[in-house]
Amino acid sequence: MSAQGGMSYSNNFVVKFTNDSGENLFEFLCDEAQLPNVQAASGTLKGRYMGEGQVNYAHTRIFSEFQLGFMCDANLEPLKFLNTWFGQIFGELPFEGGPNRSLEKHQSQSTLRPYNRTNALAYPEEYCNNIIVTKTESGPKSTTQRAPVSYYLERAWPYAIDAVPLQFGASQITKVSAQFYYTRHQIVFSDNRTTKNDVSVMDNEFYPNENGIGGYRSVVTGSAQTQAGIEAAQQFTGQQQLNQTNAGIA
Repeated sequence: MSAQGGMSYSNNFVVKFTNDSGENLFEFLCDEAQLPNVQAASGTLKGRYMGEGQVNYAHTRIFSEFQLGFMCDANLEPLKFLNTWFGQIFGELPFEGGPNRSLEKHQSQSTLRPYNRTNALAYPEEYCNNIIVTKTESGPKSTTQRAPVSYYLERAWPYAIDAVPLQFGASQITKVSAQFYYTRHQIVFSDNRTTKNDVSVMDNEFYPNENGIGGYRSVVTGSAQTQAGIEAAQQFTGQQQLNQTNAGIA
């Protein structure tokens, strides 16, 4: 498995919206995603050859809906983002109440729309956006350096925003999830077996001890690369220095 780059872990991925503000906030807050599935709609042929039974053939790809889940910061940015996107579909955007709005002002109904209002739906070109889901793996330089596959979901839009549970009791992070439809997706593969775990590609610095023997510490990961210290002890000093180096590892 080492030749294949190790095993894949499900807790390493990146989600990007093409209508994001560019701050990459939702890449950080998205904590639940799926790599989309696909299936084929089929028809049947009968009686093509004598003695042959029913034969199925594919004629259409079917792309089902998928779900994304987000952790919410104190300003509830993911919830606001999803509701604004959903409001664009029905021409009813949420109100912007201004900064530091008090509880009393939030509970006031003076800014609400009339109950007998009408809604004009937007065209799909006005609210559909692309979503990119990339499965990533850790590499020598970063936790998302290796990206073996990306799914480009075309013309996606949220058709449902799930209820956000709130309750008194133990503190928990507020989460919101949404269901999306999309037209179809494209898949981009990348071969990550050429990415080697070589510390020479890192930004490393040598940290010697009082005897001039040390190891390389990665600026990226912060973990001590002690193999260099062990080899130096074996070559120049002997077993005592080797034991000291091993004690430093522990």
